[in-house]
Amino acid sequence: MDLYESRGRLQAIAEEMAVIEEEEEEEQADEDAFVMVRKKTSYQPTEPADAFCTDCGAVTHSALQASGEHSQHQVFVLPTATHYMKSELSKCNSLLSERTTQMENFASNLEEIFITVEENFGRQEQNLEQHYNDVLQTLSQRRHERITALQDEKKLKMEALYGELLSCGRALDASKELIEKAQDLNRWQEQRAFLQDIFCPIRIKDFAKEEENLKMPISLDFVIPSTDFSDVKQMMESINVVPVSVLRVKETHCVMQQLLPNVQYEFWVTATNTTGISPASERAVYMTVPSPPVIREQECTSCSDAALIRWDSGNTNPVESYTLELSENSLSKSSVTESIVAIPTCECVAQLQPWKCYVIYVRAVNIGGPSERSQPITISTTGTFFHLLRETAHPSLSVSADGFTMFYLDEDLPLSDIAFSDNTFASCVAVLGDLMPVRGQYYWEVEVDEQTEYRVGVAYEDTQRSSYLGANTTSWCMRHILTPSRHKYEFLHNGWSPDVRITVQPLRIGIFLDYEHGTISFYNTHLQQHLYTFTCCFHHFVLPCFALDKPGALSLRNGLAPPCYVTQTARPHH
Repeated sequence: MDLYESRGRLQAIAEEMAVIEEEEEEEQADEDAFVMVRKKTSYQPTEPADAFCTDCGAVTHSALQASGEHSQHQVFVLPTATHYMKSELSKCNSLLSERTTQMENFASNLEEIFITVEENFGRQEQNLEQHYNDVLQTLSQRRHERITALQDEKKLKMEALYGELLSCGRALDASKELIEKAQDLNRWQEQRAFLQDIFCPIRIKDFAKEEENLKMPISLDFVIPSTDFSDVKQMMESINVVPVSVLRVKETHCVMQQLLPNVQYEFWVTATNTTGISPASERAVYMTVPSPPVIREQECTSCSDAALIRWDSGNTNPVESYTLELSENSLSKSSVTESIVAIPTCECVAQLQPWKCYVIYVRAVNIGGPSERSQPITISTTGTFFHLLRETAHPSLSVSADGFTMFYLDEDLPLSDIAFSDNTFASCVAVLGDLMPVRGQYYWEVEVDEQTEYRVGVAYEDTQRSSYLGANTTSWCMRHILTPSRHKYEFLHNGWSPDVRITVQPLRIGIFLDYEHGTISFYNTHLQQHLYTFTCCFHHFVLPCFALDKPGALSLRNGLAPPCYVTQTARPHH
């Protein structure tokens, strides 16, 4: 069924509905008349009906309103009721006319869309076929050029070889002739005749001195010319550029929808009437804004006065820059207090105020403008916050989904199932933490069980993955060893530990890193007891390190402010 037939059927249905409504009105009038005749049993006025009851939908006498059955109904005089009903009927007719007009316009739009889809399909099909034909024609032409060049090179090689064969044949004939002449002269016994024919020996001597060029005069290999396929590549890429769809509009404006983000579009306008299509207008180039970035929450770290935010672009095509927006103590989008603009990469270090709570958003920016905000991330500057770096974990370690707990299971994995990389620990069952690359003060805590054998501390990012923590010059750690007689603790650096005796076993260890004083201190948080302090001039940024020497578990607690006893007692200790 086409669109014209649909519109015709709609009109026919509307006419049938109008006829049915007229018949129903006539039947209702007959019923009302019948009812009025029946009512005359109690009252038979001599005057004609002069009122209309809206509740009963029947004409009546105004005299019956006070005492009759219409006493509780709304009764109007006939002129008023007639005017009201005509007004309602006019409104219904207007509404039906408006709906009919809307349906006609909708049917007309459907017809135009149908035609537009057919035209766009034909245009795109023709464009695709033309592109592929051009590519095939270009490749065929290149093939013909390459074959012709090879045939020409073959002809030159064959001609050169034929010339060499002729030269070799002439040299062989001359050699045979001279050999036969020399043999004849050698058989002569008459000395006078031999000396008289002296020219022949001289010629043989000169010919024997000549060095024949027995090297191949030409190369057996064919020259492989480099073919420039840049135009073919450009043609292949242009196949993906589908010609723009034509959108027919009747106004002097049009809203383009469903455009791809971070893509450049060209728009132009043509006017159409009964005589044809006008030339295209000047083309307007428009770049859609990018998609919002996606913040990688488990790769974001913070401390008391800064935060490192990392994110994914969220766009296939590159963008120009990013903008980081900070909101303090509010999720309202109108409360931006600071913006960091022109960020070239997908990470940024933002300087913050201590003891504040921030909501951070990221936008991607191109020439079309900024994208929508990303999903927010909340950063609290009460203390140090970081996650464990899964990519550095020994294959026998498992890291929890939240990135705060590590497990060393009591099972021996076959070597075939253990996959090491350049960044994973190979000997020590260890993992690093993702600390801020900013020099300052950092504090975090580690929870362990009584039977857990562990190493905790700090290490340079490039510490040897084949070495144990504390056994080299790039790591400083506290180690717990469970012996049959007691709990032994070591504070290791470069394989050496001082003689430190700890009587009360710490189950939660506080670790305080101070770049300014060059110290790394350890505390028993339950007793608020200082255990030991390393002093070192850190030449590079260090990362928290955690290791399990035996199967067990270890949990990280961060986001905590350094306790007062830590900041008061953290002094260089030699």
